[in-house]
Amino acid sequence: MDTPLPLVKRLRDHVRLAAACAFSAVAVLYAVLCVKLTVVDMTDGVCDFGGCPRGLGSLVLWALAAGLAAGGLWWSAVKGRGYRSGVGWTVAVAVALVALWPGWLGFSWLRGPHMDLFSYQVPQSAEAGKPLGSWAGDPATGFVIRARADGVTGYNGEGRHGWGLPAPAGGAVCAMSTDTPSDTGLLTLTTAGSGCGNRLVAVDITSGKQRWTKDIPKLVGKPSAGGSLAVTATADAVVAYDLVTGAERWRSPLPAGASAMEVAAGPDRVLLLARTDKGVELFALDARSGALTWRFVMPVGYESPRIVSASPAAAVGDGRLLVFDDAGRPRGESEAPYVPTTGGAEWLVAGDVLYASVPEREQRELLAAFSLKDGRHLWTRAFDHDWRIRALAADRTGRIAVVTEGAYTHLWHLDPGTGKPAGESTVLRGLRLGESFALYGRTFVNLDDDARLPPIFDVAPTIGW
Repeated sequence: MDTPLPLVKRLRDHVRLAAACAFSAVAVLYAVLCVKLTVVDMTDGVCDFGGCPRGLGSLVLWALAAGLAAGGLWWSAVKGRGYRSGVGWTVAVAVALVALWPGWLGFSWLRGPHMDLFSYQVPQSAEAGKPLGSWAGDPATGFVIRARADGVTGYNGEGRHGWGLPAPAGGAVCAMSTDTPSDTGLLTLTTAGSGCGNRLVAVDITSGKQRWTKDIPKLVGKPSAGGSLAVTATADAVVAYDLVTGAERWRSPLPAGASAMEVAAGPDRVLLLARTDKGVELFALDARSGALTWRFVMPVGYESPRIVSASPAAAVGDGRLLVFDDAGRPRGESEAPYVPTTGGAEWLVAGDVLYASVPEREQRELLAAFSLKDGRHLWTRAFDHDWRIRALAADRTGRIAVVTEGAYTHLWHLDPGTGKPAGESTVLRGLRLGESFALYGRTFVNLDDDARLPPIFDVAPTIGW
């Protein structure tokens, strides 16, 4: 007859057996996850150039540590013959299953936040060509608007069609304003038998209804909505309308021989960029009367100058940011870094700060912030490896959302004052992003003419591995 083992020894043997099973379960879980990350998620054959999935190195170490701990505990359990107890095995298996949950949480912490596709719109026909741009509706509802040559479509917070505004029969949408003050966006349309474009339309972006329409011959470039004005340039003048009613406020003729390039409207000023006999000049017009207040000859490099903001007045020429006072005198210049006027990512103006992707010795892109009050370079944010900046946006909390792409696509949220990330970046998994897109919260709007891409889609936190 076997002598029963002391209670303390039986408990100790049961604890060893349970711990051995728990560490074995975690070791097997981590080994499987390591294989998954290596075989499925790794973009290169080896972990170089950013191709190694985030957290893989630490996960391998924890898998080895759990395996070694399990081996030691199994040796102790076998030596003490704790495995002979049926009750001990029942408890050990239960503990092992429970241990998988904190083990999974540890893996989730090591790999950091991930998001993948949540919902999307079915891809559209490419017959209408490349999309022209997008607007954000009410941030609380996630409403977004996307424009193509064949019309403008609003999508509600669930990604479904909210409203549609088709182009006129035989015509097309030519251009759209960047901003939508008072929930009003501007479209330039062409009608049958005319050039692009000859009609200016103000749209209520909440309902898709036209507020007013003006037939204006020889429209030039994109219209601009700012303050209480709708402003557009023609072949011979800059014309301002009341944004809500469409009543003409003023008309300012272009200087003799001038050719309009771009207009931008603000609450107290309208800026016009035009080619003249002096080169490319920036003209400032009073927003109330259209009277010329000052003009400035822009520096010109291999890229055309562009207007950054009407209020405050700022423009980029020859890679330099110029910020002007009320008399048209430059307040300051950004000597470095170089500010390009062309590139994959659009600028972002949020408050009195310009955020722009800038090159670093032609090796990678950096995100730089510049004050629109005095032109100072505020900060520069570098990203890992050779990642390029794909999109910029201001989120609901005032932070700067940045999408970068390298071996993986990441979504960052940066402090607008310092450029420091607010936590770890989010890996965007398996998203079919085109060359051009806009980001509104968790909604992506495709701006490519690739018919294989959905017009809009949403992302959500990844569930599972």
